[in-house]
Amino acid sequence: MRNSIGSTRAFVKKCTKGRPVAASSGGVATCFLTLPFISQNVPFRSVHEENDRKWLQAAKLCAELVGDDELVINSKTTARDIISQSLSVWASRHCADIQVLDSFELLAALDHDAFDLDYEQKPEKDLLLIGIQSQQATPYINVKAKVERLEAEYPGLGRTAINYAELAGYRTFTAFTPQVAFHHASYLYWYGTDSDEDFEQERGAFGDEDEIDEGSLMPSQFLASFPDYLLNGEVLERDVIQRIASGTDEAGETAKVILSIMDLIDQDVRLPYSNNYCGESAFFSCYMGAGDDMLGRVLDDFYQSTGDGEYTDMYGIAEVKLDKRSFLKWKTEMEKGFALYTQLDRLMRCIGDVQ
Repeated sequence: MRNSIGSTRAFVKKCTKGRPVAASSGGVATCFLTLPFISQNVPFRSVHEENDRKWLQAAKLCAELVGDDELVINSKTTARDIISQSLSVWASRHCADIQVLDSFELLAALDHDAFDLDYEQKPEKDLLLIGIQSQQATPYINVKAKVERLEAEYPGLGRTAINYAELAGYRTFTAFTPQVAFHHASYLYWYGTDSDEDFEQERGAFGDEDEIDEGSLMPSQFLASFPDYLLNGEVLERDVIQRIASGTDEAGETAKVILSIMDLIDQDVRLPYSNNYCGESAFFSCYMGAGDDMLGRVLDDFYQSTGDGEYTDMYGIAEVKLDKRSFLKWKTEMEKGFALYTQLDRLMRCIGDVQ
C-alpha cells in the first residue's frame, strides 16, 4: 500500500470580476443545487461576432472533428454555424455516457475579453479560444452506503475509490469533496490554518482576543463530522485492484473503473484550466459527502463568499492556434479529457447515490 494523496488544488488568488452566483441556503439536505437533466447534446454558442476571415479558418478546422454527413450545410450556413455544429456533435459523441456529473457548455471566441476574465499576461493573437462553462447542474452524491460496503468487503477499496475520484476531478472539473471543503474552510474560518492549535495562534497574531462563539466551526469539528475513509487512509496498489477487478460483483466493477482512471492519469490526461486567466471556478462537477457532516455548512458559506463577484462559472479555457497540427493535438487531448470525465461519472455511480 502507499499513502493516499490528500492535497487539493492550490487556492487560486481571486483577482477577477466574474459573474455573480446565487448563494445556497439551508441545511445539509437542502443546500445543494438542483439535480439536472443531463442533455445528450453539449450546447455550444459563440460569444464574439467579429473577424470573419479567422472564423472561416476556425470553421475549416472544426469541420475536421466530424464527418460530412454530420453537418447540415446550406446557402445560409455561416462559419460560426459550422463551428457550432461540429463542436456540439463531437463533444456529445464523447460525453454521451455522462449521467450524473455537471453538464457544460462550449463557448468559442477570438477575443480574450469575451469571457469577462482578466488575464495574467498579454495573450497571443490568432487563437481560437474555446471555453468550458458550467451549466450549474451539480448533484449531491452520498457515498456512505456504497463505500462502506466496499470497505467491508475489501478494506481500503472504498478509500481508494474516493482518492481516485478526487484525482480525476482535479484533472477535469473538481468535485466538492470533504478534502476540497476543508481547503475552503481553512480560508473561510481559520486564517488559512488546518488545526485548532494553529488557528488559535493565528487568532492571537491578528489581535482577535474575543472568545470563540459556541456556533463557530473548528478544524477538529469539521474533520470529526466525516467517516475516516473520506479524509484519511491508504490506497490500494494496482496489483491488488487488478485482483479485485477480476470479479463481476459491485467491488469488481468499481475496481475496473479505478484502473481506467489510473491509466488515464498515467498518461497525464486533463481538461484545460483557465491557466492564463485570473479567477476561481465557483462550480463543481458534484458535491460528495456522507450525509450527516459539515459539507453543507461549508458549501453554504463558500457560496456566500462568492457573492462579491470574484469567481467565475468557467471551468477552463483552451487556447488553440489556428493551424491544423495544433488543432488536432488539442482535439486528441480533449477527447482523452472527456474520457476521464466519463470514467469519473462511472465511478461516482459505483460509489454513491444521487440525492
